[in-house]
Amino acid sequence: MKLYRVLITAQTASFRYPNFISSNQLSIKAIPYTTIAGVVASATGDDKLVDFKFSYIFRYQSSYIDLETIYKFEKKGNSVNNKNVVQDPTFKREILFDCYLTLYLEDKKIANAFKSPIFQLLLGRSGDLARVVEVKEIEVIKSDKAILNGTVVPFNEFKTSGEIYAMPKYFDNSNIVREPREVQPFLINDGLGSFLYEPRDKIEQFDMKNWKFTKFENEVSVDAYFDEELHSSIILRSLC
Repeated sequence: MKLYRVLITAQTASFRYPNFISSNQLSIKAIPYTTIAGVVASATGDDKLVDFKFSYIFRYQSSYIDLETIYKFEKKGNSVNNKNVVQDPTFKREILFDCYLTLYLEDKKIANAFKSPIFQLLLGRSGDLARVVEVKEIEVIKSDKAILNGTVVPFNEFKTSGEIYAMPKYFDNSNIVREPREVQPFLINDGLGSFLYEPRDKIEQFDMKNWKFTKFENEVSVDAYFDEELHSSIILRSLC
C-alpha cells in the first residue's frame, strides 16, 4: 500500500490541556488531534479540512518549565496606547524540547502541500516553529500489531493503559468563535525518549530502531501498517 510520509522537526512544542485553568500550564505529552488538524490547515491553507486519514509518531527528548507574562495593550484606532498596559500574573508553562514528528497521510495533495506550506507550521504556540525535513511517497506493509507510544488515540477504541483525557477531535471554524467537535476521552501515550546513538542523517533521526521511549512500549493488537524503512507503526484514522 502507498502512503505519503512527512518528516517534521521543531525545537520546542507545547500542547495545552483543554479547559485546564491554572497558573501552571502543563503540556500534553503527544500531539492531540486538534494540532494535527492545525498543522494540515497551515500546510494547505484550508482550516475546514477534516476528512482525511492520517497516522503519526511524536517524540521529544526533554521538557522544561518556562515563565510567561502576558501584557495587554489598549488600542485606539491604528495606534497603541502604551500608558495603559495591563500585566497579567506570570505563570509557568511546560515546554517539550527537541521534537520529531513522523506524519503519514493517505492523500497525495495534502502531503505535497507540506513541500511549500501556505502558512508557517506550528507545534503548539506561535513561537513553536516547525520545519519540514522530507516529504516522500512510500510503500507500507500490513501488520496485526502497533506501538502506541508517541501518539494519541480514542480511548473507546484502544482500552489500554496510559493517561486519559477528554479532548475534541477538531474545531469547527465556520463561525467567529470556533467550536469543539466530537469531544471524547483520548489515550495519551508519552513520546519522551532518547536516541540510542547520535543520528548522522535524517533517516537515523526518524528511525524508530534508533529511539528508546522512556515509558514502557504500549503494544496493541490492531489492523495496522508498518514502515519498514523507519520501523514505524501506522494506525490510519480520521478526524470525522
